[in-house]
Amino acid sequence: MAARIAARYGTRRLSSGGKVLNEEEKAAENVYIKKMEQEKLEKLARKGPKPGEQPVANPEAPATDAKPTRAAGSSTSGVSTDQNRNYAVLAGTVAAVCGLGWYLLSKPKKSEEPVD
Repeated sequence: MAARIAARYGTRRLSSGGKVLNEEEKAAENVYIKKMEQEKLEKLARKGPKPGEQPVANPEAPATDAKPTRAAGSSTSGVSTDQNRNYAVLAGTVAAVCGLGWYLLSKPKKSEEPVD
């Protein structure tokens, strides 16, 4: 709840460009913020509950909007469908492997030189 209030305060301060808003502007901004929050909640309701979470009963949203959840034992339950996240994980893995290879290959080769 505190985070929501802080986000509202920050949004209000940043969106106004530093000017003091009059009462009508504050009311219009509050309506807009509430509308955006409601859209976020509806979007989350359409996605459905995450595995391990208890579904939240929302009397305003019909029960047919939520997608059916997968079984807990399904083989694809941990697979991400977000394309950008998949690319980021792949890039991070490649960077880690390259860094490890560079580290291991950059060690100087120790060769014994015969002493005369």
